[in-house]
Amino acid sequence: MSDSPIGAASATYRKAVNGIAEAIKIDPRHTKYPSEDFQDMVDEIPEAMREKALQWYERGIKRGMRKATDLMAEGEIYREGDTVHAPKIMKVNTKVKMSGGEWEKYSVTIKAKDIGFK
Repeated sequence: MSDSPIGAASATYRKAVNGIAEAIKIDPRHTKYPSEDFQDMVDEIPEAMREKALQWYERGIKRGMRKATDLMAEGEIYREGDTVHAPKIMKVNTKVKMSGGEWEKYSVTIKAKDIGFK
């Protein structure tokens, strides 16, 4: 790139594209139009965030199913006819990590009636 204002702007766009690509974990795409490359990369952000949210959602479902299976094996949750019985209040302890943060303990309290159990 040259030292011209246009060259500097193009270099800035390319750096921005590289930074966004790294943050959302995709390969940067560079053409001869850096401003369009930047806009294309910005358009990728919601989809990448959506994918990440779905990954975390899936992890949560798996974790919940493991916990429910454990509670059934321990006899805390059981089926009697067509009715599922459980403690009135159940507590699930886990750890969460937000982007750039540390792992922190997190507890969720669930009432049996809120999930259709007796």
